[in-house]
Order: sequence, then C-alpha cells, then structure tokens
Amino acid sequence: MVTIRDIAKRAGVSVSTASRALNDHPRISIKTRQKIKALADEMGYLPNYNAKTLTNGVSNAVGVVFPPGEMSTSANPFFVDLLMGINQELRARNSVLSVAIAKTTTELVENVASLISQGLIRYFILLYSKKDDPVVKLLRQQDVRYVLIGDPNQAAERYVNNDNRLAGVKTGEYLIRKFGVKRTLFVESEPELRFEQKRRLGFQDAMSAAGVPTEVLKLPKQSQTHLDQAVAQFLRTRQTIDGIVTTDDLIGQMIYQLMWQLGHTNVPLISFNRNKSGFLMGEQVRFVELYPQHMAKQPFVYYTVRASYQKSSHSQLNVKKINFGA
Repeated sequence: MVTIRDIAKRAGVSVSTASRALNDHPRISIKTRQKIKALADEMGYLPNYNAKTLTNGVSNAVGVVFPPGEMSTSANPFFVDLLMGINQELRARNSVLSVAIAKTTTELVENVASLISQGLIRYFILLYSKKDDPVVKLLRQQDVRYVLIGDPNQAAERYVNNDNRLAGVKTGEYLIRKFGVKRTLFVESEPELRFEQKRRLGFQDAMSAAGVPTEVLKLPKQSQTHLDQAVAQFLRTRQTIDGIVTTDDLIGQMIYQLMWQLGHTNVPLISFNRNKSGFLMGEQVRFVELYPQHMAKQPFVYYTVRASYQKSSHSQLNVKKINFGA
C-alpha cells in the first residue's frame, strides 16, 4: 500500500511537505502541489480519511442543509436534483455528504449545530436563501464556510443562483409571442420565497410592457383537499385567463390537473424547473429548465456566480422545453 512517505521519497521532499501539498496547504506552491498530486495519482495513493480527520480535526464530509419544512418540502424535484449534483461532485473528491433536514427552523439549527460539533464539518451548502436566517447566524458564529443556493443576504456572502427575474421576463415574453395571450395568471406559494418573488416580478414586467393584464394567485399552506377546492373555485371565476405560469413543478402539476378536471386543457401552462414526473404533458405545456445539477457543481468550482439565461447554451427547443429565442 502506497503511503505519503513513498510519495515524499519519490518527489524528493519531506513527508510534511508531501502531506501539506496533498491537502492544498497555501504555503506550498501550486507547482509543488500539482507535482505531488500527480505522483500520488500515478502511484495509486489512497488517503486515509479517518487519520486525516483525527489529524486536522475536520471530516471529509460536506453538510447540505435543506430549507425547513415551514418554507418548503424536501420532496421538491429541484432539491432532489441539487442533491444528486452535489453528491456526484463529492464522490469525485472522495468526500461524502451529511444532510440537515427538519420541520422547523429551530430544529434545523439544532441539527446543523450537531453536525458541526459531532461531525466536525466545516463546509456547508444551503439549498435556500433566507434573510436573517438563524442557520447562517450559527455558521458565522462558528466560523464555518458556507455557500447559498440563492441570492446573498449580506456583503461578500458566497452564493450560486440563476437570474430569476430575467427568467420571469423571458417566460412572459415567450408566452405572449408563442401563444398570443391576452390575460394571464402567475401562481406561487404563500408566503412567497425570494426566487418566486423575482420570477413573478420579471413576469409582471413582461406583461406590463406588453399591456397584458395579469393576476397573481398565492397558495396558502393547508390540506390538499381544501386547497384543491379553493383553487378550483378561483379558476371557475377566471374563464378569460388564457395563459398560466407556475413557480415550480409541484404547483404546476396541481394547476394542470385542476384545469384538466375543469375542461380547460387548451390553456397554455409554463412551469419552472424540469418536469420529470410525466404529469405535466400536452401540446400547451412548457417548462423553464433551471439545470439544478449544473448549479450544484458551481460551489466546487467558484463561490459567486449568476448564471444568466442569456448565456445558457442549453436553451434548445423541444416539445417541453422553452427556447427563449424562438
């Protein structure tokens, strides 16, 4: 079995230098780090992560924090895709993920605190962004590095996000251009999350610029049966609506099924995020691809990025996907 001593001897450096190079110590030059890592790969070196944890006091795990249940559900396809992308990147780096998930913010803070104290985790990815978030406050107090999936709430905060307002504008313009809508509806959750707000504001910008009347329907958290009944009644009184945008797949599925039950299958519907369930189907259905697995890779490449739809190389047209230029 190849050891650090073997690598150090082959490279003509001390064991401590070889160890620091493999752990990306800033005092070791990039050239030396690259040389040591290349030798390690060539010799088939496998790091002893248990020993590394004992030596450095930090595990090779990254904490992934889901939004608390009071904000959203972990079953949302967007979060699942993000988690898959993060896990793929960690596996390539011989690392693992530890998930923090809870029904309330208070429970989530306790969960994250436990990961920090017991798991010695010093790197976290938050799958949401919330102003005055107690979880972020804890991470900053503990001097723990973190990246948000969403907009930053304070200066110099590391984050990864799409330009949701631009996406809302482009979605509205597409709905007008493709379907010639005259009265539209935007459906989101209540209370709205920041990404929902920005998508709505962008969509409203597009409707206002075109002189197209639009309404906003906010879905409160209540039993699915009561919610379905309330939304169905709302839709019955909005017979003139000829275009609908929903802020995510779960809401899109609900609205689509209710519209189908009411016999309004010819009304165009656009949902944000890639549809994987198969429930959103039809010639009038489109969706905005957010590429969550691509977003999940970015914390491992760079910390601050705003992926613009204008620069996306993935916006190709097919039956379900919007090409904003078409």
